[in-house]
Amino acid sequence: MSAPRPCVLGCRNRDGIPFRAAPGSNVCHPCSDRLRRTLDHIETTYAAVTALDELIPGGHSHGTGVRTPPGPRSPTVDSILIHTDPRYPRDGWHDQPAALAEIAGWVRLVREDRSVDVPPAEMRATVPVGRVTMARELSTLRFHWDWLMAQGWVPDFADAMNAVLRALRTVDAQQAKATRVGKCPVVVIPREATGLPIDLECGAWLRLKIGEDEIRCRNCGHTWPRGRWSEIGEPWTTYGELARIWDMPGSTLRGWAKEHTWRTVTLSRKKVIVLRADAVATYMNRRGMPLGEAG
Repeated sequence: MSAPRPCVLGCRNRDGIPFRAAPGSNVCHPCSDRLRRTLDHIETTYAAVTALDELIPGGHSHGTGVRTPPGPRSPTVDSILIHTDPRYPRDGWHDQPAALAEIAGWVRLVREDRSVDVPPAEMRATVPVGRVTMARELSTLRFHWDWLMAQGWVPDFADAMNAVLRALRTVDAQQAKATRVGKCPVVVIPREATGLPIDLECGAWLRLKIGEDEIRCRNCGHTWPRGRWSEIGEPWTTYGELARIWDMPGSTLRGWAKEHTWRTVTLSRKKVIVLRADAVATYMNRRGMPLGEAG
């Protein structure tokens, strides 16, 4: 009978004694469960990051699965592209791994090591780069979980998964600090060019981070200084729409409207619309910007 082995992930009890690895594994059950939860967090955070399609409209190439935005890019958008491109070098940038490339690299290792009848070189070609998705790769890791936990390199695997999660959360946190202001109204195709009765506007969501002096559309590249922020989006909006965009209680917005005397129009007993320019001005003022500079 083999002697009990300590968990290779270094977990210890309150007395400093290492937890025992589960039978046939190199890790204990609690560490295995925590690592599986890390994969769950990677999947949900990756979904949140890649859901920001309005930042890079038209940037997804359905033929290759690789994002290629047409307009100006910011560091945050660049990092989204890095994390969603399976062909990007796994070491990413700024000492953070490229999420999808890193996960796909570990999955290739699993497929090669577990292939019995298929040579490793052929196994590597079984999943074309255009079909690599985070959900699919994570499902493969979960399917081979018990085998993974029995490998000697499981500490490296655990470190890599934690690093991927940290990298994705960094991008997610950067975007959480931005607020939607409205859709870009720049006319990209005039009605004369199409024969349609209306001009075709850019329509990409414009976002603003606290402390920025201008808003740049990531689709058409148009720049909006503070003095023109009131031109963005529809001139009138509702408390409900502002509450959704800014993730705030509607009661708070109504208090702001009363305090800063927003211009409003009562359409019915239950529907009141407010001037977007007044709302944006108060929003920026509440976050440390002079009221007169908010547009």
